[in-house]
Amino acid sequence: MPAPLRLAVVGAGLIGQEHAQRIQEHQDLDLAYVVDPYLDPADSPFAGQTQLVPDLGEVLAHVDGVILATPNHVHAEGALACISAGIPVLVEKPVADTPESAERIVAAAESSGVPVLVGHHRRHSPLLDKAREAIAAGTIGRPVAVMGSALFYKPDDYF
Repeated sequence: MPAPLRLAVVGAGLIGQEHAQRIQEHQDLDLAYVVDPYLDPADSPFAGQTQLVPDLGEVLAHVDGVILATPNHVHAEGALACISAGIPVLVEKPVADTPESAERIVAAAESSGVPVLVGHHRRHSPLLDKAREAIAAGTIGRPVAVMGSALFYKPDDYF
C-alpha cells in the first residue's frame, strides 16, 4: 500500500476543522500539519493530533497537498505560494477576494500545471446527490435550464 498523502490544512477555524476531521477519517491521508498564525497550541482542538505551525512556508517542502481554509483576503497569497512550490491546493470559496487576484491564481496554475481546486460544501451535499440522481434517471424530464435557491440551517458557531 502506498504511503498516505501528507496534507496541510491552513486555517484552523470551523471550515479548517471540518477538513481536518475528514482527512483523519481516511487511512490513505495524513493530516501532517495545521497551519494558523493565531492558533494557540495549548488551546487547540488539534493538540496531540498533528504538527501545529504558524506559517505556510514552513510546510510546503513536506506535504503532498494543501487545503486553504483561510480568510478570503489571503486566499491568493496562500494559493500562489502553493503553486510556486509545485504543491496542489484546494482553495475554499471564493477563490480570491478580487477578480485580479483570482486571475493571478488561474494564470499561475495554468502556466505551472499545478492543480488548483475551489472547494464548495454543496458539491457533496446529500440533497444535491438526490437531485443529480433524479436528473440522471429522467425523473424530471430533460432539463433545459436550472435556477436554484436553497436555504440551509447553519449553527451560530458557523458565523
